[in-house]
Formats: sequence, C-alpha cells, structure tokens
Amino acid sequence: MKVKRTPIRRKDAKKILEDAKLRGITFSFEKFNLAEIIELEEEKILLIDASPTLIIFNDGKVVPHILSLGKTTKCPAVMVDENAVNPIMNGADVMMPGIVKFNNFKKDDAVAIFSKELMLIAVGVALINSSEIVTGGKGKVILNLHRKEDKFYLTF
Repeated sequence: MKVKRTPIRRKDAKKILEDAKLRGITFSFEKFNLAEIIELEEEKILLIDASPTLIIFNDGKVVPHILSLGKTTKCPAVMVDENAVNPIMNGADVMMPGIVKFNNFKKDDAVAIFSKELMLIAVGVALINSSEIVTGGKGKVILNLHRKEDKFYLTF
C-alpha cells in the first residue's frame, strides 16, 4: 500500500501529543525533528521522526501505534487470559471475564492489551473506568481499535 506522508507544523504535532496525554498516553521523548501525518480513509497516523506514533480517529479516539508502544509511547494495560487472545487478535473487543490483571485507567483512555506471556496483542479505548472491573463481571471493557496485521500495522 502506497501512502502519502505530509509534514505538519511542530505546533500542530505538539497539540496532538498534548491531547493524547489527556487519554492516558505518555511519551519518552520531549523533542522531535519532524512530524508527519498519513491520512487513511477515516483515520490518520502521526509519525514522529519517521516512526508511527499515534493513530487518530475522526471521532476523537486516539491510541498509540503498536510499533511505538514500549519504545516511545506508554499507556495503561490489561492482561487477558489465553482464551481471549485469539478473538482479540482477530478484532474482538475485550470483555470483563477475559481480564486477569490491569492498571488503573479511565473511560476513554488508551489501553494496551497483553497476553499472560506479556505479548502485546492489541490497543484500544476503555469503555469504562478500571474501578468498575469486578471478578465474575460481564460486559465490554475495551474497544479494540488496533492490532498486528491490521491496516495501520501493514502500512509499515
């Protein structure tokens, strides 16, 4: 897939990064040389110094790109049991019964999703606060927005 990369002003990139911080995403860099945007159908990918950093959705959701997590970005995380891994890798949302461990997060925060083996499998947005997760509870907790082998990943 051929993609068009458009440079953006540093001021505009900083605004995007500040908005992402409000969604629980932190960054390991303070300065950068080049910011670019890749425009997809209804989403954008922010590149910082040629590295995919954030995925920005038209509805306002923002998540770290899988290739940046643990390198230049961090966000709260959940660990899911082995029965949840394949469905999540295929695009399923994270349900409460599949969660075995989690960090604190707020509704609308970006959340990384890991297997028990600490393999990063997806990134999504919290639909509830982590304080609402209960053992034996039901319902969706995280909207799955990005995983390996999806269009955001395959762009690189």
